[in-house]
This record gives sequence, structure tokens and C-alpha cells, in this order.
Amino acid sequence: MKSINLALLAIGCNALAQVSMKYAGQATLGKKNIFDLLSPWLFSSVFFYGISFLLTIRVFSLNPISVAAPIMAGGGFFLVAILGHFIFGETLSLLKILGISLILAGIFILSR
Repeated sequence: MKSINLALLAIGCNALAQVSMKYAGQATLGKKNIFDLLSPWLFSSVFFYGISFLLTIRVFSLNPISVAAPIMAGGGFFLVAILGHFIFGETLSLLKILGISLILAGIFILSR
């Protein structure tokens, strides 16, 4: 795949956006005023999604979408699971690890 570095950066930005969104959700639990929902975590999530969106457009313009989209989606599953485990203490069960491994194996086969 051409532009693998752009794809990795897009995957990283997307994962950071999701982590930021989780923090934003935790920071706003129980708040009822719409303005209380606005937080630095929410803005950072929008920022990282925006960067990921622009990078993804570029990756798709340089590669077949049938290859680039699964690679980016699978990379996102992998990175978010790892970040969820290390940042939020989420469990990585054997079944989750097996599922992620199968996704990564499929991506490897697809990219050949």
C-alpha cells in the first residue's frame, strides 16, 4: 500500500479521537446543561477526528479503497483495544485477542 505512513498517522489520530471521546464522556456524566458538555476532551476529539478525516481522504486517493479501508479499520480496532487496555484498564480477554489476531491476519492476507 502506498502512503503507509499517512495511513498509520490517520489510524493514530482516529484512536486518539476515540480515547478523547471516552474521557469527554466521563467528564460530563451527570451534567444536564448543554454547555457543561463542552470540555477540552470533546474539542480534542473533534480535532483528532478532523485530522484523521483529512489524512484518510489522502490515503484513499492514493490507494485502492478495497485495500486501504480494511487496513485502516483493522488498525483502528487493534490500536483502540490496546489503548483501552493500557489507559482505561479494560480487559483484553483471550477471545478479544483472538478476534484482533484474526482481523490482523485478514488484513495481512488482503494486503498481499
